[in-house]
Amino acid sequence: MQRIGFGILALVLASAAAIPSRAALDLSMPNPARSDFELVVVEAPGCIYCHIFHRDVVPAYERSPRAETLPMRFIDLNEDAIKALNLIRPIESVPTVLVIKDQREVGRIPGYVGPLNFFMTIDRLLSEAQ
Repeated sequence: MQRIGFGILALVLASAAAIPSRAALDLSMPNPARSDFELVVVEAPGCIYCHIFHRDVVPAYERSPRAETLPMRFIDLNEDAIKALNLIRPIESVPTVLVIKDQREVGRIPGYVGPLNFFMTIDRLLSEAQ
């Protein structure tokens, strides 16, 4: 009986991965007109959620119109480059997506939230920072 349950779970997970993400279509806010915004993704080696973020969110973001004007770059939590960012508070979980405006943090998404929540939260953070 337990094998059937695992088989059904595996089937559901496999079919969910085949469904295309609508996250790139859910960008309701226009792109920022200026290039003073940047997305910085703080990650760590061996982080499974960072891997999932690269698998699920990054391709959807790269296909979105926003990616053309709002670049995304990646920083290792252990690198000295993290010290150059004007952070509101320390990074407590990875991946953490920072919204940077004029070299200062104006918002963040701590941890993995999935593509749809990522896009909705980025929209909110950008509208609050404008």
